[in-house]
Amino acid sequence: MATYEIPNNVKELFEQGENSYRIIDYAPDMSMDNKQSMGYFLDCIGAKQDNIEEDEGTQVVLIHPDFGMKYVVDSGGLGDLFSNGFDVSLYETDNM
Repeated sequence: MATYEIPNNVKELFEQGENSYRIIDYAPDMSMDNKQSMGYFLDCIGAKQDNIEEDEGTQVVLIHPDFGMKYVVDSGGLGDLFSNGFDVSLYETDNM
């Protein structure tokens, strides 16, 4: 069973604003820690290096040329190694 409740791309993430997303995939090869799940999330939404202003492993600051704001994405587990959550919040200097 796989559940991907994530935006389709970086632009959609910015359009949806502050939000929470999750990826649940019980395939044996989908076990990930929070840092790995962040990389997977960024790959799934097509984030390029140009979209990543800061990368702290489990927390990234995203930018998009069409929007005049930045968002912080935090990754975390949802109780097992197959369920990962991603919280998107507006960037403020005290987030990092």
